[in-house]
Amino acid sequence: MRLRRSVVASAVGVLIVALGAACSDPPPPGASDLVDPGTPAPKPSPTPSLPVGPLSGQPLTQPGVEARQAIAVPIRVTESGAATGLDAADLVYQEFAESGSLHLSAVYQSRDATKIGPVTEIRPVDIRSVGVLRPWLGYAGGPTGFLSQLAAADLSGVTPAKRSAAFPDGHTSTTALRAAAPKGGVAPAPLFEYATTGTPLASRDVTPASKLTVSASGHRTQTWTYDPAKQQWSGRVGKTTVTAASVVVLTMEYRTLTVRKPSPRSLPSANVYGKGKALVVSGPSSAKAQWSKPGQKLVCNVTDLAGYQVRPQPGTTWVIYAPTAARVAVT
Repeated sequence: MRLRRSVVASAVGVLIVALGAACSDPPPPGASDLVDPGTPAPKPSPTPSLPVGPLSGQPLTQPGVEARQAIAVPIRVTESGAATGLDAADLVYQEFAESGSLHLSAVYQSRDATKIGPVTEIRPVDIRSVGVLRPWLGYAGGPTGFLSQLAAADLSGVTPAKRSAAFPDGHTSTTALRAAAPKGGVAPAPLFEYATTGTPLASRDVTPASKLTVSASGHRTQTWTYDPAKQQWSGRVGKTTVTAASVVVLTMEYRTLTVRKPSPRSLPSANVYGKGKALVVSGPSSAKAQWSKPGQKLVCNVTDLAGYQVRPQPGTTWVIYAPTAARVAVT
């Protein structure tokens, strides 16, 4: 009897020890003790993305820039002269002017330039090219008839006669011109549908391109070459090397304007209203196209031969008004 009780007691003791050991084993995988979770860690806020410039298609570096008014400046460049501030422009319109010179209309919206010039007189090509953008102009006066056209187009600006401090040595800056502009100016609407990654320049007739030449009577041949490393087209105006993401050549008629006041002279003038042939180079590609601009307050549409909008690369766009007799070639 004593032996039986001892065996039972021993068995009970073993069972108790076993249960105690089981209670001290670590919890199975996935199990956890009940603890106070505390305050959850805040989720990181997404980095806000800045919009793109309406006239460049490039991401902006500062908020609010997309809403500001464009600045437009006419610039004259002779064959032996130099120009400043052009690489900061979103758009540059080029007219073949008298005596082998070029008349440029430089438009600034997304970027600023500390020195722009040499600033020249207003001409009809400036009014007709940039009027749709509703910019604030910085210009060096002009013939009486041209000033009347400017007023009729409901465009405003400032001249050295009104604010000489904004035009030191015949040049100006976007900061000086914005300081002279009244409040209430509106941002321009985009002129192009800019390409995104993988988007072709046109829906058809796209060919590789590395060199563009434009030869107009009375002027040196203008040559643009593509730099694959920088993804930019490079050319020269006068003695200045300029770059652009895209070059758009619009072929159109020129006519001769007779100016009487303040001094009699004759000037060539591009007829930017109408329609005609176009050639676009952007990135390593080129495409034949066509252009149409019915009037000042309407955008100049540049479409491929299938009727779809061309899509240039984001960045500076250089628009050349080529006379109908000019030779335009791309290789």
